[in-house]
Amino acid sequence: MAETETETSEVLSWHFVGSIDELKSKACRKIYMEGGPNLALFYVEPGKFFLTNSSCPHAKGPLEQGSIEDLGGSYQLTCPMHYFTFDLETGESPMGPKLRTYQTEQREDGLYALIPRPVSLTR
Repeated sequence: MAETETETSEVLSWHFVGSIDELKSKACRKIYMEGGPNLALFYVEPGKFFLTNSSCPHAKGPLEQGSIEDLGGSYQLTCPMHYFTFDLETGESPMGPKLRTYQTEQREDGLYALIPRPVSLTR
């Protein structure tokens, strides 16, 4: 598996997240990365996945409980605590703080994410 290094010196590798059919069953879900932080996985039709940290960078709100809006192909996530919005592709916010996002890739056997450590759908 190919590895890449981020600006914070974390080594990122492709890790299996789950089967596409299972992951498509929920629009938003929390997933658990070994050693933290927890992540939030978002699914939008037709067949797009986005992966971010699960805590809002503003006040640690639970982003997996947020709402997603399609603004002409740009998907915006709204935090349920203070209504900060984030672009799910870039993590950018008009309110200032940037949300950490991770690349995902659909393969024949399921969804993979370019992240530092393996993940699980349950604790």
